[in-house]
Amino acid sequence: MNYKKLSLTEIRDLYNDAAKKFGKAFNEAPENMDFIEFNKYMNKTGDVLSEISRELRLREEPTFSELDNTGDVMSLKDFIDFCECGGFIDHDGFGYYVRDGKMSDIKIFPSDIKHNKYRKDFDTIVWYNK
Repeated sequence: MNYKKLSLTEIRDLYNDAAKKFGKAFNEAPENMDFIEFNKYMNKTGDVLSEISRELRLREEPTFSELDNTGDVMSLKDFIDFCECGGFIDHDGFGYYVRDGKMSDIKIFPSDIKHNKYRKDFDTIVWYNK
């Protein structure tokens, strides 16, 4: 879908609709599926939700707070390099964008790099391993 012509409010509405569909699919999942079957079943709605979530994170206006001492601060370039070589995957954790030494409330995931859907108006992230 082309999100460029949509407003932030419209993208939020799409996200909320996709989240409801994802929740409904989860609750209505057929019983006795193995893990692979369940993942395949959930990917139908999960992929759409992830795509809209990435677009939303590209557009949101950040709110900033002080950095804490629990995350690993690194340049966005280093983060991209780690993701591209497989050093970070979504299952490992997530990060937040940082600007001028302040942490934003906008998350970044390794899959954002894979899809080339990351913010270029930040040059630093703080990474939190699970």
